[in-house]
Amino acid sequence: MQQLSLTRRDLLKGAAAAGGLAAAGTLLGPLAVLAEQESDGDSMAFGPWSPPQPIGELASTHSDYHPAISRDGRSLYFTTDRDAPSFPAEIVVSQREDREAPWGPPVAVDALNRAGFNSGVPNLQPKGHVIYFNSNRPGGAGAGDLYVAWRDDRRDDFGWQPPVPLPGQVNTTASESGPTYFKDPATDLTRLYFTRFSGKGSLGEASQDWDIYVSLQADDGSFGAGQIVPTLNSPYGPPWSRDTRTAIRRDGLEMFVTTNRHAGQATPTENIWVATRPDTTTEDWTMSAQADPNLNSGQGDGGPALSWDGTTLYFFSQRTASGKPGKRQLWMSTRERL
Repeated sequence: MQQLSLTRRDLLKGAAAAGGLAAAGTLLGPLAVLAEQESDGDSMAFGPWSPPQPIGELASTHSDYHPAISRDGRSLYFTTDRDAPSFPAEIVVSQREDREAPWGPPVAVDALNRAGFNSGVPNLQPKGHVIYFNSNRPGGAGAGDLYVAWRDDRRDDFGWQPPVPLPGQVNTTASESGPTYFKDPATDLTRLYFTRFSGKGSLGEASQDWDIYVSLQADDGSFGAGQIVPTLNSPYGPPWSRDTRTAIRRDGLEMFVTTNRHAGQATPTENIWVATRPDTTTEDWTMSAQADPNLNSGQGDGGPALSWDGTTLYFFSQRTASGKPGKRQLWMSTRERL
């Protein structure tokens, strides 16, 4: 396998700021401070995943997908087209009193959305003050870019400040999406995994070729240029592959990947695969031999979000009782810690 080692020197080399840094200057300080403070995680072992269950109180006749779960498990953000066409895709949040309570009705997070454009695929920093997401609104570098927003009160799901393009060199003239934040408890380095569509295939169609990249955060809060992670991307065709949304366990040794890799099917069905690595000094991941049969339906599953304790996985599924793929809906599965 091809190894991609990430050192402190690599981090500093990637710290050069892109044009968006000046406009985002007020955000860089808090981002850098949080990067220094965010450190927590232990090696964990788990049993198998339970049979997935739909999140019934959030079921709809629309497309609901790409969830993000808060560290306390009481806020579930996700992407939906419930308010289309005014908002083709927007970020909403559902809240609950505690981890055992049912989810409340989803409410649009107005500060993160922009009428007439897509906003979605959210990802929260564990401390809850920062959110990353994708949007194709004007002001970005390409067809779709990563944005970031800050809030003072991490419990106020409607207190986000206006988002800005992600500071640094991640956004390009291509299309970037699927951010996944990871603060390495072993090295204190912060990485942002994301997926990029560079033009092979047709954007918005099943044939679009997405690949997973990683970027290192500099001391000033900006992110360096993305580096492709070969071991997370599919070598299979035909001749393109789709490797997109990820979720990473807090110790950095387990990652869930949305991919259509070697499905051997006539249609590019997405499934959730699992990758592991021996330690966090390398990007030499080992992908599972097959998609987890406990999680996947064969009708389209992806967009994973892992709870902070690693015992609950939220994701979208297109499974239906008829056996034919339907609209994306939110599902969940649990596992026991050993």
